[in-house]
Amino acid sequence: MGNVTSCFYVQSNKAKLIDLHRNTMRLVDAPVTAAELMLEEPGYVVSPMSDFRRDLRLSAMKADDSLSGGGVYLLIAVNRVNGKVSESEMEFIDSACRERRAKRRSSRVLPVVTEISGDGSDNPVTLLGEGSQIGTVNYRIRQWKPALEPIFEGI
Repeated sequence: MGNVTSCFYVQSNKAKLIDLHRNTMRLVDAPVTAAELMLEEPGYVVSPMSDFRRDLRLSAMKADDSLSGGGVYLLIAVNRVNGKVSESEMEFIDSACRERRAKRRSSRVLPVVTEISGDGSDNPVTLLGEGSQIGTVNYRIRQWKPALEPIFEGI
């Protein structure tokens, strides 16, 4: 008796938005459309994580689609739509999703850890560090462009 509320999962009203260009993650209030986020970040589109897990390609959401609470979404550049993700970007995405699960599992806070990490800085969350770059060094991932050769017709 009295444990009825602990039996039900309350869905969060915030969505997690992962920016692959800046290596940051932020929480966005859920009743927001993709168009509002695209107006805040010109040149970027929102990609749902559920579609990415299915076919391993970055797909753009329609502007009228709204973000659901508790969902994970990627903020990608327009020229990366229908492209693949590098291994380092995949590790970044997995670490952002893994951080949420690790918080649920841990129930104890050790005093030694709180003394060391008690700097109190309010910086945005960066998972790979400030100076780290996505992808390999001196290599930029490009989409494949076919070489179109002219057809010469002999008359």
